[in-house]
Amino acid sequence: MHYKNNSHCMADKEHREAIVSRIYGAYYSILPAPDWQPELRAVLRGRLRLEQQEEKERNPRAAGDRVLFSQEEGSEEAIIEEILPRRSFLARSSPYETHVLGANVDRAIAVCSMKDPTFRPGFIDRFLSACETGNVEPHLAFTKTDLLSAETEVFASSIECLELLRDLIDPGKELDPPLEDREYLTDEAYSVLTALNYRRLGYPCYFLELLNEESQEDLERLREVVSSGTTLLTGHSGTGKSTLFNRLFGASPQKTSDVSESTRKGRHTTTNPILMVLPGGHGMVIDTPGIKEWGVAHLNRKELLESFRELEEASQNCRFRNCDHSEGTMDCAVQEILNGQGQEILYPERQKSLDQMLESLKSPDRVRKGDYIKPTGRMRNR
Repeated sequence: MHYKNNSHCMADKEHREAIVSRIYGAYYSILPAPDWQPELRAVLRGRLRLEQQEEKERNPRAAGDRVLFSQEEGSEEAIIEEILPRRSFLARSSPYETHVLGANVDRAIAVCSMKDPTFRPGFIDRFLSACETGNVEPHLAFTKTDLLSAETEVFASSIECLELLRDLIDPGKELDPPLEDREYLTDEAYSVLTALNYRRLGYPCYFLELLNEESQEDLERLREVVSSGTTLLTGHSGTGKSTLFNRLFGASPQKTSDVSESTRKGRHTTTNPILMVLPGGHGMVIDTPGIKEWGVAHLNRKELLESFRELEEASQNCRFRNCDHSEGTMDCAVQEILNGQGQEILYPERQKSLDQMLESLKSPDRVRKGDYIKPTGRMRNR
């Protein structure tokens, strides 16, 4: 994910800077700086295409990439001469490819439904690890809170909820009574408890009722956050991502149009991320299609462990310099926590996610039932 940057190109006044707004096949939509208009169709210079073929990525370029381009007088098509270095990126991966959803992103918002579809903390934890390792600030938007039962809402605001959250991460605490004996702790209530744990860890969290037209404090907080910089929106289909997008941005962002409709070249679909400019050019948003799974095969064991905030301090205080926190390493501060010997333990769902991610790194070629590998190396579900 490191790109060459020739200084002579920077000095060439004919080469202008632009941002990639969408990629479709061999074609790109780019928005020239500083006004981010007009939208141009572009192709890569030949040497860049050759470099791209060597990359193990679905497409090494991504929405949000900054580029230098040239354009011959009278031509409607631009040529991308250089890809400028990224300051951040958000990626998901399988053992066979890496998919960069967005580049030069300031923050990413995972839209997570509390109910219908099922709450999935494993997806959230993978998203958080990808953000932490890609230098992207993660935010969590929990939607459909209006579907929670009255009993769950009462529990969520109770002192007992806060105490239980504390007890679940206390290595010396024996829960009395055990979780399974607490009749009020339904699956729904436990999901709320899990969501609140992310707030305890310091992640910006927003609990939203998107179909409620009345003003909501958390929605206003989120609207303020996305009013500058570049924001990426992601989440499963059905979680309310489109509704949240409309509530935050309305119909006003500058959407890219179909390019070269007369030739049908590069007619894009909704399957790729798209970057849009907010009114006045005061911010940008990268909208992504619904995502089923978030693989982290592009991370190694050390990166994965240190992406968990609960282990960050322990990794910094580990007595071994550049320790990879391998199993069986004596006196490793991270291993002490993982073995239940530290000052705190991971919240149960976080521990479960970490175990599954670490296991996936041990068996990178394991293919789930129903999956197959295409000749290109891409894994698809039947």
